[in-house]
Amino acid sequence: MIIDGHSHVTLPVEEHINAMNKAGVDKTVLFSTTFHPETSKNFDEVGTSIKFLNDLLAGKKGSMIEARKRAASELAAAITRYPDRYIGFGAVPIGLDLQETLQYVNDVICKNSLAGMGEFTPGSGQIHLMRNIFRASLEFNNLPVWIHGFFPLTFQDINEIAALALEYPKTPVILGHLGGCNWLETINLVKEIPNLYLDTSAYYSTFVLGAVINEVPDKCLFGVDRPFGDLQISKDTILRFANSTEISDAVLGGNIARLLQITE
Repeated sequence: MIIDGHSHVTLPVEEHINAMNKAGVDKTVLFSTTFHPETSKNFDEVGTSIKFLNDLLAGKKGSMIEARKRAASELAAAITRYPDRYIGFGAVPIGLDLQETLQYVNDVICKNSLAGMGEFTPGSGQIHLMRNIFRASLEFNNLPVWIHGFFPLTFQDINEIAALALEYPKTPVILGHLGGCNWLETINLVKEIPNLYLDTSAYYSTFVLGAVINEVPDKCLFGVDRPFGDLQISKDTILRFANSTEISDAVLGGNIARLLQITE
């Protein structure tokens, strides 16, 4: 089974299903989104979308609770339409108090039968705001936590994520994009911490991708990050750089199937 472990709701949803069919991808772990860059009609609109994304990644957008709830409804609708193809992860605001966080996770994640929480996009220096997310994971049967790992996060931020993973050893923690520019240092953390995993989307370079998946094949999860990545190209690149079919099978689906208990 081939599973894209990280893509966002893109419109129209049918085009995503068609792309999955053409690439031979069985399931996608689908994430919500508060904006849709794939609907941009010209370069100016692309620029507007990327500015929104950069502000979001820098932690300048705040909790965006209402926008996140609308995105969660859009995610739930897509999963309801294609329940055999999609597994959902839902966004949760950071920085809320513990009771607010628990209520939000119950209402948005658990009541919609989502499999995990994320994508979290804390700004640099904001990892401490995620403590209540980890407490909520523990409260709700160790829900996986998916955290953006590229710019603007520094290695200090990634170290703080690793410290939370150590503090909550039963919570699967998925760090996006191989840790970005900090991939070499990040891989050592992943080797040491059993519940810390790496997503392959938006990899720093094909050289880095090959080095990481072959060094820690049991800790890497195939991700595309649609609409920012291409499904077929992403899959073909894993196949091209994996040193064996055992490694490509693990990365392309086996690891996340075990982690999320996904069956045919």
